[in-house]
Amino acid sequence: MDIAILQRELNELQNAPALFDEQNFRARKEALDFVGIINKFYPEQNIELIRLQEQAQRLGEDLRVFNATIAKKWFDRLKNERPSHRNLRNGLQPYTDYAPQKWGKPHYGYENLDFLLDETLLPQPHPQASLAPDYGMVRYEPTPASVILELTERITFTENDVFYDLGSGLGKVTMLVHLLTGARCVGVEYQPDFCAYADQQAHGLDLNKVTYINTDARHVDYSDATVFFFFNPFGGTIFDKVLERLHEQAQQREIRICSYGSGSQPLSENHWLKHIPPINEDELALAIFEHHSTS
Repeated sequence: MDIAILQRELNELQNAPALFDEQNFRARKEALDFVGIINKFYPEQNIELIRLQEQAQRLGEDLRVFNATIAKKWFDRLKNERPSHRNLRNGLQPYTDYAPQKWGKPHYGYENLDFLLDETLLPQPHPQASLAPDYGMVRYEPTPASVILELTERITFTENDVFYDLGSGLGKVTMLVHLLTGARCVGVEYQPDFCAYADQQAHGLDLNKVTYINTDARHVDYSDATVFFFFNPFGGTIFDKVLERLHEQAQQREIRICSYGSGSQPLSENHWLKHIPPINEDELALAIFEHHSTS
């Protein structure tokens, strides 16, 4: 550990103009990560290190307060102003590199918009998984918000549509889809603490058309569902069983299945599903399928 180098890097970071640019959540995230690294060292009566850590802690607190102020402004806007879907999309656009109407491109990781939504829709502390997952279930991983921006452009939701997120985690996808479309949204989540947290956040925003079901996706009543979303929630026999359930629903009405991640390839191999263009074989591109009759 070279305290002089850490001090120089912290000073440069603290003086970076981008750090308090409202839209630059990524810069603040990286700065907070660096602050966390500095604070992990044990001082051992080293005065220089103690002063460095005090400086880092002050910067960290300033950044957290700044982020919280932005999140509070957005939370109040979403809850009290209820911006139109178009106005909300326009308001979020400066936080993302996603180009509207440029469909079929891969979505690589998280960006400023994700950090904004984490602060606004999914504030800390987050719950931990309390149930041991069945074989084939995958650990929680949040969907990049840009995927949902594309999804809600490519699918025209009507008042009759009901959106299901299978493996809904902390509720980010369901809340964002509803805010951008007004559609009724249902999250299916195996972990009870995740489900309770998501329900609490949706209620806090008065999102009455967003609900959560704490159960195994194999056992849900999907009779009202028209649009489904997967982001690697499970694999193996669980995936096969859920797909059987969705096939049953497809015999009764038109459904669409949206996938991001490794589940897109096996979906494309099912004869009863039609892959809707644009088609990109990269698993990090959003794939959308609809029921395709073989008769």
